[in-house]
Amino acid sequence: MYDILCAIPHDFPEYNGVYCYFRIWSKKDETGKSLIDRILAELVILERLSNNKEPKPTMLIVDSKSIQNADTAEVKGYDGGKKHQV
Repeated sequence: MYDILCAIPHDFPEYNGVYCYFRIWSKKDETGKSLIDRILAELVILERLSNNKEPKPTMLIVDSKSIQNADTAEVKGYDGGKKHQV
């Protein structure tokens, strides 16, 4: 089993204290978001505003490699980059 103590840098406080705060900050509220989620969302907004962008993105790009073709698809093609049938 991986020893979690190896993952904490030597200049951090003891594991128990770090883990205690992590559990508190990562606990989800009634909306399903944790304090860490809310802080990260706010940081994204601040970074976008500092780059003269709208606070919330207006477009989403999905990498086609991250979406698998459904088992029910009638046509399957050839992916030349992978050199095998998909």
